[in-house]
Amino acid sequence: MPATDRLRQALDRGPVLLDAAMGTRLIARGLDIDRDDPALWTVDRPEAVLDVHRLDIEAGADALLTNTFGANANWLSRFGRGDEPAAINRRAAALARRAGGPDRPVIGSIGPITADHPEALLEQARALAEGGTDALILETHRLEQAVGSLRRLGGLRLPVLVSLFAWTEPIGDIARSLIAEGAFAIGANCQTGMAPALALARRLRAVTDHPLILKPSAGVPTFPLDPPEVFEAAVPELLALGVGLIGGCCGTTEAHVAAMRRAIPADRAPWR
Repeated sequence: MPATDRLRQALDRGPVLLDAAMGTRLIARGLDIDRDDPALWTVDRPEAVLDVHRLDIEAGADALLTNTFGANANWLSRFGRGDEPAAINRRAAALARRAGGPDRPVIGSIGPITADHPEALLEQARALAEGGTDALILETHRLEQAVGSLRRLGGLRLPVLVSLFAWTEPIGDIARSLIAEGAFAIGANCQTGMAPALALARRLRAVTDHPLILKPSAGVPTFPLDPPEVFEAAVPELLALGVGLIGGCCGTTEAHVAAMRRAIPADRAPWR
């Protein structure tokens, strides 16, 4: 199957359950976020990254995001490793493919700092494509960042998903702008809690029939956390709204993936 078809075919078969937060679980394994970066563990501690990917697959994930949110030259130069992004991104794609197998989609994660650094964006995107990703996702971007990035990535011929950190008014105009620029799916990540994510899904579905992606955060230790059961309870409404890609952001673990899997009817699961 051509790489770019994997995600489209998975969506045709049913909602695609994405993975949970990588950073949360690497921190639990000893990552010091003040002195290190999750992306660097792709080459420094690949067994830990692979283990997290496998936990999500075992929990029922249909697709994996690469461990590359900060894997760009500008961000990694803080650690004196600004010359490694190409190798890190290719390695990250290979680890996700190894965990997920030949058929599950692998989506290359690109964080917002690249939007202001075109060369870093293109270097990362090309390396992810060379590594065999099926799609790219612009995570936690602002609208103007996402539009600029979509234009620069147009020549790669990979589906590009756009996950904004915040949606402002008018929401319909924002959705139409992203779709007009070629976004394969639109949505949001990192909102704290499932309730705001559901509210956004309702509003987006009211203005577009385009594929939607939602990856809410479970929270952080200083705020109340949404347990897996809250994510599970939200799935029926997300499916009724036609949200095609559902996963978890900061604070979520494989337990959230497993809970959401339980709520997706077996006949709507792409791999089951």
